[in-house]
Amino acid sequence: MIALTFALSNCGASRSAFTPQGGPPTVGMPAKLSERERNFMPEIESALQTSGYVPVRHGAGDLELTFKISEGPINTDTNIELTQGERIMAEGRGRAAGVPLVGRKDVAEKSFQRAFSEFQSALSGVPSGGSSATLPLDDQDAGAYVY
Repeated sequence: MIALTFALSNCGASRSAFTPQGGPPTVGMPAKLSERERNFMPEIESALQTSGYVPVRHGAGDLELTFKISEGPINTDTNIELTQGERIMAEGRGRAAGVPLVGRKDVAEKSFQRAFSEFQSALSGVPSGGSSATLPLDDQDAGAYVY
């Protein structure tokens, strides 16, 4: 019985990770999100899927998504980045301001929509599969920031 167990355990039946060849590129999604960030994540996932990417929750992918909403008493900043290694493939940044501690949900919504719009525009310029083309930076929304 011991010999049979030993023989079966050494027969080379080990598992390896399956990586499909030629499939759509995957995007590792952030694992830790605030409640507010989780509320906006479906829009980001939908934009990625529409652009031909496959979001992978809590996992590593061909590309990585960084998404952060930083809320202060007046300003709320939203940053969305899609990276491949050190290279930024698409990004969006938004800032909105409001009365201190009042209407924070609306301020966060404005900040997210500004960042998401910029991210979505940059994402549409990235060929799925992540080519080596670099994206031009667009400064037209720079005046929309409230300092």
